[in-house]
Amino acid sequence: MANVSLLSSVHRALDGRIFYREARTLAQAGHAVTVVALHPRDEVVDGVQILGLAPRPRTQRPRLWRMLLRRAVATQADIFHIHDPELLAIVPWLRQQTGRPVIYDVHEANAEFAAMKAASLLRAGADDRAPQTDSGLIQGVRDGVAALEPRLAATCAGIITADERIAQTFADLARPRAVLYNYPTLEFVEGAASGYAQSFASQTAPTILHLGTHTAARGARLMIEAFAQVRKAIPSATLLLVGPFHPPALADELNARARAFGVENGVVLVGQAPFAEVGSYLRRATVGWIPLQSTPKYEMNIPTKLFEYMAYELPIVSSDLAPVRPYLAGGECGLLVESGNPSAHAAALLALLRNPNQAAKMGTAGRRLVETRYNWSIIAPQLIALYHQVLTQG
Repeated sequence: MANVSLLSSVHRALDGRIFYREARTLAQAGHAVTVVALHPRDEVVDGVQILGLAPRPRTQRPRLWRMLLRRAVATQADIFHIHDPELLAIVPWLRQQTGRPVIYDVHEANAEFAAMKAASLLRAGADDRAPQTDSGLIQGVRDGVAALEPRLAATCAGIITADERIAQTFADLARPRAVLYNYPTLEFVEGAASGYAQSFASQTAPTILHLGTHTAARGARLMIEAFAQVRKAIPSATLLLVGPFHPPALADELNARARAFGVENGVVLVGQAPFAEVGSYLRRATVGWIPLQSTPKYEMNIPTKLFEYMAYELPIVSSDLAPVRPYLAGGECGLLVESGNPSAHAAALLALLRNPNQAAKMGTAGRRLVETRYNWSIIAPQLIALYHQVLTQG
């Protein structure tokens, strides 16, 4: 078995994909696994060695990369597994110093993600539904990353992507590849509250949950406006926002927006929560919400929260986007609505809250799909097989 080192200068060491899915799978397969990523200390968790990195501001990111590189080399790994596109820049040095192969794990459609970040800087403070300004600068960012990323990835010995759309970016690379969706682990599924469907109808204070990062493009402002309509019809309803706010000032803006709509007593901003605590919030929820806006990035990536909601038997209200549509079209597990229309979101939420039997059936159908088709144990063997292939090829 191999000595494996998973590396990230952006993600937390106990990230849902890096640690709970991949690192633990590799450790269970007999590999010696180290994760070098953001963490307050060095420690062993579930048989995985964590080597912590202190977070640094963007202006000091090169210093963080140097520290990561030093700690990575010190692991004397047989294979390295990077999780950030910026770490592609250190692959030549890593290979020069160690002679070991590197796997690149692509979480996002990075060209679209970079373009979205550029757009957010140009459109700071704009409403979620304001027209997208695809300026020459934004297009230049998109084209530059789209051209550069696969070229740099060619220095890696294997490619992992989080879905098929991302995989197309690297279709021309003759490298071992695997598509590993962010399906929940069976442990996560089994930890979901049993009998949720039967208890749905008894909930007198419904909770609408949004899980994940909050930004304008993810519908943060729209959620407050839509929830105000829900709260007017069901005064006991609560909106629970679990996940970081980017930029951090967005949290204050959303609180102010809630006050302006008169729903400040019904909106709870939890902020960043460790992955191990996510289940406790899912258990409190009545409906899972995916209000992503129609941007090029969100028309490409499948939101992880979709499967987490399903695992906890939550009926779902989602923006009608291409990646989500195959899972919710037909209304078996949830409802699709126009992405930028707060009234449509509110109407769908109210439809579920007012029809608990229908909502419970949707939740049951979603959980059944996760148990039988959309769980990590089904695709985990592909990770082990890719490692074997890369290690065998040297």
